[in-house]
Amino acid sequence: MEINNQSKFSYFDYGLFFLMLLFSAFIGFYYACKDRHKKTVDRVLLGGRKLKIFPVAMSIMASFTSAISILGFANEMYQFGSMYLLIGVSYFITQPFAAFFYVPFFHRLRITSAYEYLERRFNNAVRLVASTIFCIEMFLYMAVVLYSPSLAIEQVTGIPLWLSILSTGLVCTVYTSLGGMKAVVFTDTFQSLVMFSGLILIIILGSIQVGGVDIIYDRLVQGGRLEFLDFNPSPFIRHTFWSIMIGGFFTSLTVYGSNQATIQRYLTLPTIRDAQIAMLVNLLGTFAILVLCCFCGFVAYAYYFTCDPLKIGLITKYDQILPFFVVDLFENFYGLPGIFIACIYSAALSTVSSGLNSLSAVFLHDFIYPLNFYFKNEHLSHRKSIIITNCLAGIFGIVTIGLSFLCQYFGSTVLQLSLSIFGILGGPLLGVITLGMLVPFANSYGALSGLLISTCVNLWLGLVTILYGNRPQAKDFKVDGCPLNSTFIPITNRTVVPNEGFRMIYNLSYYWFSLIAIVIVFVVGISVSLITNREKKKVNEELLIHLRDLIPSRKNDPENNDLDEKLKMVDF
Repeated sequence: MEINNQSKFSYFDYGLFFLMLLFSAFIGFYYACKDRHKKTVDRVLLGGRKLKIFPVAMSIMASFTSAISILGFANEMYQFGSMYLLIGVSYFITQPFAAFFYVPFFHRLRITSAYEYLERRFNNAVRLVASTIFCIEMFLYMAVVLYSPSLAIEQVTGIPLWLSILSTGLVCTVYTSLGGMKAVVFTDTFQSLVMFSGLILIIILGSIQVGGVDIIYDRLVQGGRLEFLDFNPSPFIRHTFWSIMIGGFFTSLTVYGSNQATIQRYLTLPTIRDAQIAMLVNLLGTFAILVLCCFCGFVAYAYYFTCDPLKIGLITKYDQILPFFVVDLFENFYGLPGIFIACIYSAALSTVSSGLNSLSAVFLHDFIYPLNFYFKNEHLSHRKSIIITNCLAGIFGIVTIGLSFLCQYFGSTVLQLSLSIFGILGGPLLGVITLGMLVPFANSYGALSGLLISTCVNLWLGLVTILYGNRPQAKDFKVDGCPLNSTFIPITNRTVVPNEGFRMIYNLSYYWFSLIAIVIVFVVGISVSLITNREKKKVNEELLIHLRDLIPSRKNDPENNDLDEKLKMVDF
């Protein structure tokens, strides 16, 4: 097999890439101009709560189907095999559960920031700590989302790292700050279509080039890439049936049950039923994206079955395998590499824009409004609020661009790094929100203690596993089909030092972080609440989850039941 190590973009490819960026920016300008005379904070952050099901479903999917997912899923299949595909099965448990457990609850509260609930249920301190944790989580995640595709694509297309980060970051910052939620949702929809078309194109043309699905399957079997039944109960193995199905359930639930970016999209729809349908449509979309990305990894493995590009120095890390494969495969097809790069950057744009919009909502409602009322004893006007929201999106975009350059110092795969962020910081948030929903006697002391201790423990676990844990060992690769003039690069794997005793914790699978966080929140929260809850106060029933909340009805629909006057702050 002949591999082209000089694959670069043509001018036509560059044109398609920048056309995608321009069209995304155009959508932002369009909605900024269209709604300029009827802009309110509610329209900017929630689209007036009157958006349609399909674009919101696509926006939910695109928000967390980032470039990390496309590159990471493919890399996972190429390096480690098919075990991770089981996460798709857990989607069919996680997302329906979130649709019927969390969606009705948040929707009927009629809030903007998800963490407003924590102030109503506990007190302002719990809300502020949770909001701060969320902001840190999203900044870290967005930085990884911007950096990882830029680095991978720099190596194989010649687009400089700084140009990729700046162009992507600035474009999504501009259209998010100008167009608000409507711009984000409709650009997400457009970018989702670009993602699907790019992935399907890779699979079809790649399969033809390899020789068909039968050959791909045979090579996967020969390379030991097909495995789904590792039932080892050890939590120190990176991916097993149990870590993916159980740990994956709780890790995904941090996205759909406690993350502002997702909850904010529930609230853009007029009814609970619409929000639940959007979640189920999103389920089909996320599963389809997972399967397509993983199959891209299978096709790439079959294509390089006898000559691994890393071993002959054509790439520097396996996160680059998919872009390298596409540029190599489509060398003589002008425009097709550009479509793929547009696909990758569409995923990055959708994730970052959603993050910026959600960060603006949280910062405005959880920090700016309370501070303004505390010092001036008055509420901000709509005009000032909109200006502040736009400025916040711009500032946060610049901060994200700066942070993205720091990601080069982390050695984990981008997929593992991103999911670790959700487990480490999203797990405590999911725990404290669920504690408030399920445990009537939980008070503010217990909630705050559980949230802080859980976050500290998870941060420690995350850091020690990144710094001292053994890196995952890839499966074997062949080089017997490489060109005769190839120069083989010796691959020096990090020395695996057996971790024994307490040091075994350093190898804990990142998929267990969220479950550990939730358990700590409940154990600490319940214990401290029982100790400090001397004067028992009745909690507003609307702040607790009930069986009736899980069943859609007109009575529970926010259009027919105004709860704003019923909800009161409860502080123990």
